[in-house]
Amino acid sequence: MSMFGQADMNIQGFVSDTGQISLPLLGIVNIGDLTPNAAQTRIETAYREGGYFRDPQISLTLVEHRSQQVSVLGAVNQPGRFSLTSRTTLLDVLAEAGGITARGARSVVLIHAGKDAEMRERIDIDALVAGDSTASVLRAGDTVYVPEAPLFYIYGQVQRPDAYAIRPGMTVIQAISTGGGLTDRGSNSRFAIHRRAPDGTVKTLDGSPTTRVQAGDVIFVKERFF
Repeated sequence: MSMFGQADMNIQGFVSDTGQISLPLLGIVNIGDLTPNAAQTRIETAYREGGYFRDPQISLTLVEHRSQQVSVLGAVNQPGRFSLTSRTTLLDVLAEAGGITARGARSVVLIHAGKDAEMRERIDIDALVAGDSTASVLRAGDTVYVPEAPLFYIYGQVQRPDAYAIRPGMTVIQAISTGGGLTDRGSNSRFAIHRRAPDGTVKTLDGSPTTRVQAGDVIFVKERFF
């Protein structure tokens, strides 16, 4: 930064991960997400309104651009590293990573890399969507890990037989919806659930649409009677 007619105001500084810069007389100034021209105007205004200079004429030059990135790993469609701004949120980078896969958990792990140790926090995505998503603003060097959720398996007369993540309180009819719904031949009341007991044995249950799904359940959707 340089100021016309003020040689002692020619300085070099750096913008922090939170978009702040420390300047003579002013102290900390927030210029995150601003263009160079907008940042220049903000600094000039701060010097003028602070009574330090009557008509400051600032020139800002970007000497080096530091790449700020976050890693997204685990059960997302496009894992990788993504660039950050000072306002990038957890939901933003999950969207950039193609979203959570069908097997991904709705509770993710956010890892903050510190000088001495990592700090981990578990974040409920559904609660985040329902609340203030800006509360999950990320920092450079953060890692987002999406674990796989407990799974159930569904086959028979459903559109997309496969393994899927269990959601809290999920019922058989919700599991069928997750699997794309019934085929033309599918019954909305005839299901068999193969469930493993704690002793390792597998029991076959006659399920109903409101039966709660458990981790590891194998749901067979039968044909309806014509």
